[in-house]
Amino acid sequence: MRGTARSYGVKALRRDAVAGLTVALVAAPQSMAFAHVAGVPAVYGLYTAIVCAIVGGLLTTSSHLVIGPTNTMSLLVYFTVASVGGDPAARIETAVTLTLLVGGIQVLCALAGFGELLRYVSHSVIVGFSAGAGVLIAAGQLPACLGIDISDYASSYHGLAETFDRMMQGTDQVSWRPTAVCLVCLATALACARISRLLPAFLIALAVGTLLVLAAGWSPEHLKLAGDLPRSLPLPAAPSMSWSDWEPHFGSAVAIALIGMIEAVGISKTIAGRTGERIDANQELFAQGLTNLVGSFFRCIPSTGSFSRSALNHAAGGATRFAGVYSGLFVAVVLLTLAPAARKLPMAAIAAILLIIGYRLIDWRYCFRLARGNRADLMVCLGTFLATLTVPLDYAVFVGVFLNIALYLQRARQVYVTELVRDPRAPNDRTAFVERAVRTVGGGRVRFLQLEGNLFFAAADELQDRFRALVGGPAELVILRLKRTHMLDATVMRVIEQFALRMREKDGHVLLCGVRPRMAKRMEGFGLIEVIGEQNVFLADEAVFGSARRALRRAEEIMGRSLDEAEEEGEESLKDTDGQR
Repeated sequence: MRGTARSYGVKALRRDAVAGLTVALVAAPQSMAFAHVAGVPAVYGLYTAIVCAIVGGLLTTSSHLVIGPTNTMSLLVYFTVASVGGDPAARIETAVTLTLLVGGIQVLCALAGFGELLRYVSHSVIVGFSAGAGVLIAAGQLPACLGIDISDYASSYHGLAETFDRMMQGTDQVSWRPTAVCLVCLATALACARISRLLPAFLIALAVGTLLVLAAGWSPEHLKLAGDLPRSLPLPAAPSMSWSDWEPHFGSAVAIALIGMIEAVGISKTIAGRTGERIDANQELFAQGLTNLVGSFFRCIPSTGSFSRSALNHAAGGATRFAGVYSGLFVAVVLLTLAPAARKLPMAAIAAILLIIGYRLIDWRYCFRLARGNRADLMVCLGTFLATLTVPLDYAVFVGVFLNIALYLQRARQVYVTELVRDPRAPNDRTAFVERAVRTVGGGRVRFLQLEGNLFFAAADELQDRFRALVGGPAELVILRLKRTHMLDATVMRVIEQFALRMREKDGHVLLCGVRPRMAKRMEGFGLIEVIGEQNVFLADEAVFGSARRALRRAEEIMGRSLDEAEEEGEESLKDTDGQR
């Protein structure tokens, strides 16, 4: 930040000011719409777009990230504030309390160095969750487009089913006026976006909707209007500091903080991929947390980086992080000058904007690519999507994370076993090997197996089954090459230990080669080297197959003859394992 201020010049100021104004013209109507999604008055979305954009712009490590209310964050907030009933004051206090909790959780996570852990939440989870949020947001606007006030009705369902259940109960309220306004605003926004992405399509659509209401002479009796916006800037006010107010919402705050962290860091890194900037995940996480903490003292709802506004900032030529600061200042100007116009703003116009935003949240292209190229990731994406539509939204976040971890463990546990045999084409003075895929465990009396993969608890059962088959077969000596393995843990060391002991019971032997020094230290601490015998463990060295050749010489000593003779005895069985990998 200090370096940016020192080198700041007129050229950068001009570029940032233009980008900031462009972003503000989009941020103002978006923020009002997102406040509507969050279940709080529209002005609190504007407060968030002002305060969090300014504070976040000063703290972020990205030159283009614009911080404020977003669709997914607002939807998560709604599912929390809706639980306190229809009292507007209670909803506002709950939203502000969430902002404080989210900021505190994010700051603590940054101090604990959890920023780098965000890379383990796959993009498929975010796409699935965002798509589900998009469907929920779009479905949630259908009542406003039809003139139905679903707050008058109750439902025992969750997610998408709840919205449709409550909407079906209010079909007698359907009116053509809000539907007409919604369709006109929808067509206006889409037309503006088609002409130029730099046009403030949403602001123009809201203006058209307001002019339509004024021209037709419609009042709140004909359709729902936004009402008065306070023509003032947010003033400092301390949020609740009582644990009794925090405790019921702590689980939701964790989910909102997680989504906010992932979105902010992901957006920053996406844009940094185009600009060449370096993004520090922990510092970015700390900036997001501090922004929410400060925002909670100015009546803001939880915020994070906005992809649409950040991408627009970059496209509009924003040069430094001050562009985000200017966008917040320009939103403040919009609030002070245009607040009276909101009196005649139809909620159906805001619903039209949210229908577009909801649709754009669905990354169709990525889903089609998953369907063609990676079915496992597609299952994670679809699982998260379905959870978002059917269970409470804060639970859906953790369902996605759980599916992601399950997929990772499924992939990480796979251990590949190949058999190494002498290469007949190698010169007589060298020992070289070729790999053969192991389909069956028959073979000769000496087996030389190479393990590849992560040797941790999830792979233990598979290894145990392979070792059990070896113990039951004709093998008298087994060499395990570990050069291509990783993450050797205590569970797998115990499996290897039991294998060695069972081989010993049948007068057999187990040798280990390709053992890296750190792995050997773990084996020694666990007692595995003592069981196998120090003379039967061979450390990896720089020579190609150096430890493997030493293990072969040791095997010949144990067998009391050359391995060629032992291999000839099992030649017929070895034919079952041919086929190079």
